[in-house]
Amino acid sequence: MSSIVDRRRFVASLLLAPVVTSVTTGCVTGRNRTASGPLYSGLFVNVEPVRAKGINSYADKIALYQKRGLAEVYEGAIASGKGLPTLTAEIHSISFGSEVESFSFTMGTNQPLYPRNVKITDWLEGFAVIRQGGKEIKRIKVLAAHRIDGNRQWSMADDERRLIELTRFFAERLREEVGD
Repeated sequence: MSSIVDRRRFVASLLLAPVVTSVTTGCVTGRNRTASGPLYSGLFVNVEPVRAKGINSYADKIALYQKRGLAEVYEGAIASGKGLPTLTAEIHSISFGSEVESFSFTMGTNQPLYPRNVKITDWLEGFAVIRQGGKEIKRIKVLAAHRIDGNRQWSMADDERRLIELTRFFAERLREEVGD
């Protein structure tokens, strides 16, 4: 009896092995940068839509940190002069959440009860634009909604560390949306 049960378990394990392997290793979409070599001949950032809203100096900061984020995310996937397409992160809007919430008050007192875990959502919206030979061949909308812990000391919207995190997150979302 136990040998039959053992055989059934063995056969079941053989049948489930591919399923378990794909679940534990994850499914990879798009091209693998190490297996197929470089994906793009250049990475660019276009912040003109943000600049058109009148925030030139902040647009420059966004461009600087977005270039760094893209370079980190696409490390090893860029080769110049290979006839590959270019990738442009086109930023259209940025929005920082705030900690301003309605605070509840403790019963019988006027002392506010401050929330312990405030989550703030920052947004960066734009497009991934792929060009080949100067012609746009693909445009993909990218929306990065990055949640941060509002209780951090540096959670002010003008703090550069917050902008760095948001632009890095946008670069990661861009790569996911493009499927590379």
